[in-house]
Amino acid sequence: MAKSQLTAKKRNNSLNPRQLRSSGKVPATLYGRGMESISIEVDTKEFTNTYKKDKYAIFELNIENKTFNSIVKKVQKKPTGDNVLNIEFLHIREDETVKITVPIKITGESPAVKAGAELSVNLTEMEVECLPADMPNAIELDISKLENYEDFITVEQINYPEGVKSLLNPDVAVVRASVPKAPEETEEAAPEEEGTVQAEETPAEE
Repeated sequence: MAKSQLTAKKRNNSLNPRQLRSSGKVPATLYGRGMESISIEVDTKEFTNTYKKDKYAIFELNIENKTFNSIVKKVQKKPTGDNVLNIEFLHIREDETVKITVPIKITGESPAVKAGAELSVNLTEMEVECLPADMPNAIELDISKLENYEDFITVEQINYPEGVKSLLNPDVAVVRASVPKAPEETEEAAPEEEGTVQAEETPAEE
């Protein structure tokens, strides 16, 4: 799992959340097992740029010369736009498993898709559980097993990295080689009947 560094500091309680955001900071909370939650603030631009690059990364939060490895559990945004209102960071320990969401990366070539089937992707990410050292950047899904129309691959049939366990229903289909939809028929204009002669306009006599 990739790591991203992010500078943070304990929150300035003299400013309310709106004033804090106006100053270019985002209010956030760091919490985890065996520790008291810490109210912090991070630079809005720095967090947004880092989060857009890899929202699944481990964030190394540097708070008053102390580093906390953490993952983003929740980002609160405005209903319209990408303005970040609040962030929740979960502190992770090297000796404890953690539940994280990771993207699904499709690999390989499907014989069924090459023959004309449509690849239907039902999931683009999934929640897994593992130790921090085993966190994958993505779960790879090889679609070469899709040989015929309507073949599918379930959560249970994916080959997971060692130490990684899926938390989804094992019977859920992740991808399927669907039968292609028939093109919609368009109504054609009815041909003119044989023997029908269109009347030509004749100029009126002066």
